[in-house]
Amino acid sequence: MKSKLITYVVALITVISAGTTYSAEKGKGTTSSETKAAPKAKRDTYPLYAKVVAITSRTLTVVRSDKEDAKESKYTINSATQIVNGEKPATVEDVKVGRWVSGSLKKAEADGNDVVIKLNVAAKQKEAGSKGTKKGEAKASK
Repeated sequence: MKSKLITYVVALITVISAGTTYSAEKGKGTTSSETKAAPKAKRDTYPLYAKVVAITSRTLTVVRSDKEDAKESKYTINSATQIVNGEKPATVEDVKVGRWVSGSLKKAEADGNDVVIKLNVAAKQKEAGSKGTKKGEAKASK
């Protein structure tokens, strides 16, 4: 009788320890509190959609809206800047003042202007005076 009881106790301890080992392995990795505490990686690039005010071989000056008091932003153009017209390569001469452009920018590492990584001169042009439409407004006007 005692040997059966000891066998049951040993089996019970084995099952319990195996279950806790399994649950500990299942939870390996980061916990939710560790995930929340981890800082988000800051992006060093961001999108560009703006109207060209001036352009030189080294600088792009743009505004982000058609408003009269829109703030001008200057960005650096360098040898690594890729200028395209849709899918085709383009040059600085293809960028026209008053046209909307799109692309991507890289934040400046030191004091200075952000750098243009890619500039697309074939961006969709905003209509003069349009503020954009909210979802549902286009359907309601039909």
